[in-house]
Amino acid sequence: MALSNQGKADIIDLINRHGHLTDAGELHRYGELFTPDVTYDMENFGLGSLHGIEAIREAAGALGDANPVAHHVTNIVITEIDENSAQVRSKGLGIKADGTTGSVTYDDIVTHHPDGWKITHRKVTLRRSPLDHQALTVHDVLARFRQAAITQSVDGMNHVYAADAIHEFPFTRPGLPSRLEGRDEIVTWIAAGWKTHPLKYERYRTLALHDTADPRTIVVEQEAIGTSPSAGDFTLPNIIVLTAHNGRITHLRDYVDIMAATAAMGHDL
Repeated sequence: MALSNQGKADIIDLINRHGHLTDAGELHRYGELFTPDVTYDMENFGLGSLHGIEAIREAAGALGDANPVAHHVTNIVITEIDENSAQVRSKGLGIKADGTTGSVTYDDIVTHHPDGWKITHRKVTLRRSPLDHQALTVHDVLARFRQAAITQSVDGMNHVYAADAIHEFPFTRPGLPSRLEGRDEIVTWIAAGWKTHPLKYERYRTLALHDTADPRTIVVEQEAIGTSPSAGDFTLPNIIVLTAHNGRITHLRDYVDIMAATAAMGHDL
């Protein structure tokens, strides 16, 4: 069943209400906007990810007078995942008390609940320069990679990998590749896995993110959280070493926990 027109209208209302409640200081009403386990990704600002509604309230309170006096949301685009979830991208303008203005992009995952639509994951990206593909950092590329994995978007994966990219699995097992070369081979293998193993990633939890001497390379300790028809809810830990150039992944070393992945798929080693 496709997302209804009423559903789309309710999602637009949800995204719009964030600015109204925040500007009015009604942070106690954030439960109307976010799920209790929401992830609020501020890594593009160097602030890491916030987890849970209370953490978002505390962060807003800590900013105090540095908060914008007005939030304006525009250009809302909804991409359906299924009838109960969607990806939403919008533009945000923040007006400071001194009259200066900043612009961000909101990338949200929203899901439907008995009391309405809620934001389960939000990434906020600061607009620093024109022509987005020229300005993408390795942190931005990580966010796009995660988003493509959550939405299982082949097109998204094609846009996140460079044509000559390499994806390695230093810890693997017989029957699985240890190295994939080229975007076509990588994306074909990923897409085949989505069909063969119906795991559904719902969000990522960042445990630690380390910059390196090379500004194009980061080391990420993370957990992919989702559901599996055979195993139910799962948490899949892994470490990745990600290198990006010109807004695309050129090299990714994926230290996935093979035992956890196998259990999530309902298989024995």
